Amino acid sequence: MDVQIRQMRNGLVVVSEVMPHLRSVSIGVWVRSGSRFEDETTTGISHFIEHLLFKGTTSRSAAQIAEAIDSVGGQLNAFTEKEYVGFYAKALDEHLPFAFELLSDIVLNPTFPTVEMIRERNVIFEEINMVEDSPQELIQDIYMENFWKGHPLGRPISGTKESVARIARKDVMRYFRDHYTANNTIISAAGNLRHRQVYELAKRYFSNLESGVQVDPGIPPVASPGRVVRRKPNLEQTHICLGTVSPPLASEERFCAHLLANILGGGMSSRLFQNIREKRGLVYSIFSGLNLYRDAGALVVYAGMAPENASAVVELTLKEFRKLRDKLVPAEELKRVKENIKGSIMLSLESSSSRMTHLAQQQIYFGRCYPLEEILGKVDRVRARDIRHLANRIFDSSSLTLTSLGSKNGRDLESVAMSL
Repeated sequence: MDVQIRQMRNGLVVVSEVMPHLRSVSIGVWVRSGSRFEDETTTGISHFIEHLLFKGTTSRSAAQIAEAIDSVGGQLNAFTEKEYVGFYAKALDEHLPFAFELLSDIVLNPTFPTVEMIRERNVIFEEINMVEDSPQELIQDIYMENFWKGHPLGRPISGTKESVARIARKDVMRYFRDHYTANNTIISAAGNLRHRQVYELAKRYFSNLESGVQVDPGIPPVASPGRVVRRKPNLEQTHICLGTVSPPLASEERFCAHLLANILGGGMSSRLFQNIREKRGLVYSIFSGLNLYRDAGALVVYAGMAPENASAVVELTLKEFRKLRDKLVPAEELKRVKENIKGSIMLSLESSSSRMTHLAQQQIYFGRCYPLEEILGKVDRVRARDIRHLANRIFDSSSLTLTSLGSKNGRDLESVAMSL
């Protein structure tokens, strides 16, 4: 890894990686402005601002922004997460200065036109409607909202229709001023570039950005285990999320947690997929995943099935939890899962855009960039007894939470849930 990290005088961090075998470059502007930093009166404002930054600057209209990136055959996009917002551009290496200027114009010079706020608010309403119409997405939101009840990490990133409707232009201006500052911003770049060129471009466009104060993530969330049933008419399937706490992203135990989640439901050879789908045919989709943040984490199993099979699926999932607590993972299975994770990591970092994202996330959470060999080594060093120890700690009845979504009233799950 040919990586360089430099900090500008105003506090903004620039991190870049040279990948000379590519013809592309990817640049990202990352801001600590995710939904975690919102209060109840501004829920959804980070996501709203992300949309609005593409609606015009002091020198470009929304149409001109789109025309600019298309004129060089590049890509331009953005996304909002719970602990950061990312804006990125990808183009041929020869267009790095152009892409950098365009991205900086979007992030530094928005005008937040009132007419565009009205239109984009309606777009976000439709985005919220899409989630409501997608039970697999909706149940994840319901689960997290109840698991971390009352904490910003539990709220949906898009907010609610009620909260987004309350956001006024003055709220947007104030939130943008407080969060889009140098101390909350990281510029990352990867591809066929030169470190010095990236740093000089960052200085040219971002030197005048106010230093500001780094935002406070607040206190960690406290899990609220329990059982939540939401009835939604006209659904053919019952959807469930069954989960528990997990080591946070900043913990060294995250490598163990990834292996545990992969063994449980990480792919077609995972225990849940083989025992519940392949052997019994009770589900089409079942998997486990991790939601990790700087000081909190959740391991969640999702499954969708016919309502009459819901109790059996929950019972079988609990059985797999108990097996992970009681028995060591066999050596061959552990080796296979380690190779799966290591292969996934390496394959996911083959493009300039994925490397750019990796650099930024490492800087946000660790203030450094882990060499790939160090990450793979930490995966290799996880032992079977480490996994069993973690399973005994997190698969505890006091931590488990069950959420169901379907057309039935969910009472058939109550007796199963009581065994948690």
